[in-house]
Amino acid sequence: MPISPSPAVLRACQMLRHLVEHPNRTFSVSELARAVAVPRATCDAILQALAAQRLVTRSSDDRRYELGPGCIELGEAAQIANPVLRAARFEAEGVARSLAGNIAVSIYDGDAVRVVDVFDFGPLFAVRARVGQAIPLVPPFGAVFVAWNDDDAAAWIARAGDSLEPRERDHYRQALEAIRQRGYSVSIATPRPALEEEIDTLAGKPENEDARRARDELIREMMHTAYLPTDLEAEATVPVGQISAPVFDRTGHVAASLLMPGPAREITPTEVHALAERLVEAAGRATREAGGLEPPHRSDGDAHQHRNPSVRI
Repeated sequence: MPISPSPAVLRACQMLRHLVEHPNRTFSVSELARAVAVPRATCDAILQALAAQRLVTRSSDDRRYELGPGCIELGEAAQIANPVLRAARFEAEGVARSLAGNIAVSIYDGDAVRVVDVFDFGPLFAVRARVGQAIPLVPPFGAVFVAWNDDDAAAWIARAGDSLEPRERDHYRQALEAIRQRGYSVSIATPRPALEEEIDTLAGKPENEDARRARDELIREMMHTAYLPTDLEAEATVPVGQISAPVFDRTGHVAASLLMPGPAREITPTEVHALAERLVEAAGRATREAGGLEPPHRSDGDAHQHRNPSVRI
């Protein structure tokens, strides 16, 4: 007979997941009970068990809970056990140091793309990713994770539902093909004064119906923009939102990405390619170190055409 998962373990995992999605907040027993839809007494008992294993901690003054040091040990062990993440972290730190910038490691996490590590050597007031941020895997976000597999690409576009017109679906197919040819994804930023606020809206976990509506409305709005370009005009400068390069696993699927937020100024396509090439080279090394299988996506001539190690973020 099949064995059913333990309800208490499932609820404990739900509580930990809720804390992971809100790493900068603390919660009372009542708030966590409402979040995972369990009785308060049940929630209290589970939290005490998690606290005994140092997976959560409770402050002595207001008795509110947050992730405990035991989760750090689990996270570090998981990254050591995962060759892709281990290699991606090593390369991300090296690129961040060499470019004096901010490089994030992101993974595909269910229906979202989540930042799991950040190496920050950039300017004090630069736009940067933060650990725990997650953006839904729907157009135009997370394209670097789906561009390399036709089924993944089709499912990604289908998640937009009826929001896209036929010409917009064609645009996304062309944008994914451009990513395969370049070897990386690049996005065009919205006006800088609103960028950080929009990132927080997209990457935050909606706490109520109003927050969910605001996030979904922003996603729908960005579906119809030129966020994912099919090409960059040779003579024009562009405000870059981010550049992402894929790290492949042993099956040839994208298991992680190295993500570089765009600089605070507009840059030329040549500068975009130069920065991206450093990221692509690092992601390629991570793929090889992890024993991953990198699919063909561009010619060797394209791979070296725009290299310029002197470019800085």
